[in-house]
Amino acid sequence: MNLKYFLLLLFMMISFQDAFAQVFNEGVAGNTSIDLEKRIETDVLNRGAHLVIVMVGTNDMLNSKKMLDYSAYEKHLKGIVGTIKNEGADVLLVSPPTVDSVYLFQRHDRERYEQTPNQKLNAVAKIMEHLAIEEEIEFLDLHSIFKQMRLPVHNRDVFIQNISNSGRKDGVHPTSLGYRFIATVIYQYIKANYKKIDKMKIICFGDSITYGSGAENPGESIGESYPAILSQLLAKPSKN
Repeated sequence: MNLKYFLLLLFMMISFQDAFAQVFNEGVAGNTSIDLEKRIETDVLNRGAHLVIVMVGTNDMLNSKKMLDYSAYEKHLKGIVGTIKNEGADVLLVSPPTVDSVYLFQRHDRERYEQTPNQKLNAVAKIMEHLAIEEEIEFLDLHSIFKQMRLPVHNRDVFIQNISNSGRKDGVHPTSLGYRFIATVIYQYIKANYKKIDKMKIICFGDSITYGSGAENPGESIGESYPAILSQLLAKPSKN
């Protein structure tokens, strides 16, 4: 290959990469806020992110083997936010979506829950909202959006995995359509609240919902997880 042609091709590839926001999937299945705090240096701080999208709390509240009380969750979430802010990156807190308690209680002891699962997740949303005001960061209440849509509906909706839509007695993780919906909501929020996003490095930091459990290519930036779909949406030319 001609050297000049090779260098021109390389330059074009680099320029094309820089033209759009880069989105990285740093979700790990089963993680709580404790786990995120432990791996924040490796998975976030060393990556030089401009924006970190944090969605965590489902395992903290609903996994009977990992449950935290509200004060402990708030403490760890505050630590995560403070650490990211100290590195100069923006933080967007996103509250976890609602769940189907029927399936959840088939895997976890109902007696461990002093409140319903969705009441606990609603409390997580309130903690996030309060922290966002206190730390002057952005907050997207995805939980309330799902609640307003009356989701999930046991074995009937198409957004949360169930027997009817995916053959799984899940009730917690989104379907491919659910992940796409989450990505679209986050995309619209980013477009409305952040400037100069075309060259941003965005890290999606969270648990299995960020990872994309049940989706094609989970944990990757290409596939059906919400970070992968978000990457696709941000790569589209703006109509503005």
